Amino acid sequence: MTFFEEQLGQGIFQICCCENCNNTIWPPKEICHMCNNETVWRKSKNLGKIIEFSKRDSTYFGIIEIDNGIRLLGEISCVSTPKTGQSVKMKVSFHKKPHYSFIVENN
Repeated sequence: MTFFEEQLGQGIFQICCCENCNNTIWPPKEICHMCNNETVWRKSKNLGKIIEFSKRDSTYFGIIEIDNGIRLLGEISCVSTPKTGQSVKMKVSFHKKPHYSFIVENN
């Protein structure tokens, strides 16, 4: 298991960055693809906004943009229909694969 996966398993989303060229590396890699320097990890704020969403059966899911422009696909929890641009709080986990879920703030 990688550092990234271990952190997800603990509920922590880490962002891979290059301090040399200030580039965000997604998906995470040990070496920056722009300047070939080693990358470092920064803890996400776990906040994002809904870019687009859909519904299957009674479950909403969508693409969410979090820190540094990273976009993730995950389940959206909300009381009413979500809206594009709405703020969400991210929860992460890892069991055989990453799982991302998002809770709409101010439902």
